[in-house]
Amino acid sequence: MAGAEQKGESPEDVSRRRFFTLMSLGVGWGGVVATLGGIGAGAARYMFPSVLYEPPTVFKIGLPSGYGMGVDTKLKKERQVWVVRNERGIYVLVAICRHLGCTPNWFSDQKLFRCPCHGSIYDPHGNVVGGPAPRTLWRSAISLDPVDGQIVVDFNLRQDPDPVGTPEGLMVEEASREVEPYFLKV
Repeated sequence: MAGAEQKGESPEDVSRRRFFTLMSLGVGWGGVVATLGGIGAGAARYMFPSVLYEPPTVFKIGLPSGYGMGVDTKLKKERQVWVVRNERGIYVLVAICRHLGCTPNWFSDQKLFRCPCHGSIYDPHGNVVGGPAPRTLWRSAISLDPVDGQIVVDFNLRQDPDPVGTPEGLMVEEASREVEPYFLKV
């Protein structure tokens, strides 16, 4: 300290070398703290997984008595399905065109599903009667809930039979499609 006083510096003055030493220590320890904080934040985030806000793939659509003969389109927008009832029972068609995944529309006056994107045409059974679609419409698995009697649809379990090319289009024999769990006899 005696040397510092001789140069006219007070002991409170910090030398340039001391200043940079303190700064490098502060920056170094700050980096260590930031790294450990980032690791801790990542570990905490891992404890709370990301949630996908997608609609459930297994859902109830109501009682069988709520569906009349023919094609019911009320669930097309919300659940992407059509409920079809014939004289033998009920089945659910997935409202996704098998050409490129567009959503066809039901035309009750023509009794046909028509895809607005590329012109695929399907009959009420899901058979291809026109357009470029290479496969028939999927049918979702359905069952009755044993507690409340409602129809339960499993959107991910789909029937996809091999169609046969005919002059009318790509067809699948209806009797082969009316099997559980893709057809509900009511």
